[in-house]
Amino acid sequence: MNIHQLSVRYLPEQDRILLSVNTTDGQELDLWLTRRMCLALWPQLNRMTIDHFAVPADAKSDGFVDLTALDVNTRKVLADFRRQELLQSADFKTPYRANSGPRPLGHAPLLATEITMTPSTGQQVAIDFKEQLDPAGSSRSVQLALQAQLVFSLVQMLAQALEHTQWLNPVDAVGLPVLPNPVDEPILPDQDRPRYLN
Repeated sequence: MNIHQLSVRYLPEQDRILLSVNTTDGQELDLWLTRRMCLALWPQLNRMTIDHFAVPADAKSDGFVDLTALDVNTRKVLADFRRQELLQSADFKTPYRANSGPRPLGHAPLLATEITMTPSTGQQVAIDFKEQLDPAGSSRSVQLALQAQLVFSLVQMLAQALEHTQWLNPVDAVGLPVLPNPVDEPILPDQDRPRYLN
C-alpha cells in the first residue's frame, strides 16, 4: 500500500484524533486514536525518530565519530535537523482529499486498541494498528509502512492535533509536546498535596 496523503485531526465531539490515509491506488483508511493510545504512542513515536532516523542510512563517518555510538542528546539534535530538512519538501498545503474508492477497513474508522511499531532496514517503519474490541470477537488491523519523511510528517501533524486536545504538557526543546514525567514531579508532603472533593 503506497500512501498518497495523510490527515490527522482532533474531533472534539468525539474527543479522539482521526487519522485518515488515502493511497495511490485510491483506497481510503480511517483510524481513531484515543487519548490513551496517543499518550502511549507519542513517546514511542518520538523515540523512534531519534533512534531510527537521526542518522541517515547512507551517512558516512569521517573516522573521528562513531555514528553507532552517539549519545541521546546528539541523536535528538540530529533528529531535529533531519526533521527540518525532510519537512521542507513535505506538502502540508494541499487539502486532504477523501476518496470514494475501496475502504478495506469498512466505513467505520478502526478504533486502534493496539499499536506496534517495527523499524526495518532502509529507514522505514512499519506501524501496525489493531482493533480488538471483544476478546472472543473479530478484529481488524492495518499496517502502514512509512519512510522517514512520512514518519516526520505524521509526527508534525500529530503534534498539531495534540495541541488542540490539551492532553500533553507544553513543548520540549525541539518544539514538540512532551508527556509529563512522573519522576520529575516533586513529592509533596500530605498536607501540601492538592485535594479534590466531589
